[in-house]
Amino acid sequence: MDRRNFIVGSASVVTALYAGKAPAAEPWEDLLAKLYPAAKQDGELIFNSERIEEVGGRDGIAQFSKRYPGVKVTFAGMAGSQLPSRIASEARAGKVSIDMFRSDPDRAKPLVERGLLLKVDPKEISVAPVETYLGDHFFKLSDHITNFAFNTDLVKPADLPKSYEDLLAPKWKGKLALDARGGQIAHLLSQNIWSEKKFWDFVDGLKMQAPIWTTRNTEAMNKIVAGEGLIGTGSYDAVEQLKATGAPIEFLFLSPSLAQVRGAAIVQGGAHPNAAKLFLGWLLSPEGSKLRDRNAAGTLSSGTALYEKVTARGAEVVFERNMEQIMARDAVGEQITKRWGVLK
Repeated sequence: MDRRNFIVGSASVVTALYAGKAPAAEPWEDLLAKLYPAAKQDGELIFNSERIEEVGGRDGIAQFSKRYPGVKVTFAGMAGSQLPSRIASEARAGKVSIDMFRSDPDRAKPLVERGLLLKVDPKEISVAPVETYLGDHFFKLSDHITNFAFNTDLVKPADLPKSYEDLLAPKWKGKLALDARGGQIAHLLSQNIWSEKKFWDFVDGLKMQAPIWTTRNTEAMNKIVAGEGLIGTGSYDAVEQLKATGAPIEFLFLSPSLAQVRGAAIVQGGAHPNAAKLFLGWLLSPEGSKLRDRNAAGTLSSGTALYEKVTARGAEVVFERNMEQIMARDAVGEQITKRWGVLK
């Protein structure tokens, strides 16, 4: 920051205060202020997310409540895999239990196709350009980086794998904790990073390692922390949260890692659509973005803490830029799941 600008800016604020005038609101504050009265009439919103860190943690909710008193945020913790069928079932019954949810776009796709998500004009909730999917029915909030993690108490730095292929070394047999859905490696084929033969040989090789199978990343990371597995699948933001509690875990960043799209959508027919729009707009605002970034749940773009941390690790990350890439990765993931034969 240019110190002269800082001094001038500070002096301007002081002058305004002594003159009896509050500092002028930012454009995004003015925009969301227009949504606030209707949101306050709603009084609350039900937001489905399994982790509060994804919306800025307790600090984030406290800041939202302070800025918009009278709009309560209540959390539901339904697993993302259950969202499409649950919302469709509730819509048929005429009573939807949640107003908005955080997920990846492919969870939202079948709901859009059934007309069960609310289309939102980006200009209604944000003054800055935002990235949307599915025809403005889904708004990107963060880059969800997935890869592998390891137990820092049980694995020496010199022994760490330096590539995906290193996971096939005999020393890791029986010591890998893997999400049986295979989403952390599917991009190697879906984005044409590896050839088909190399990829499927690697998939088969992982199965020959007799891994500790899990149904999701959270379970795999818990097994790493407990020392049941030495290396396993995980997500960067969840690893950062575990580290903050003192857990012996670190993200590995085998190259290239994948940044999946994570975002939010508003359910058509929810009881509190205005409060949901306000909350979505706040999550996309500079204030909401900064609080999410503290929890590694922001975007991997220049100027964010997430970008600085990942860059400092020298990590190579590939992105999914459109629905075609997302669906291609899902298709590969389904093939991996079938090939491993662990999940029904």
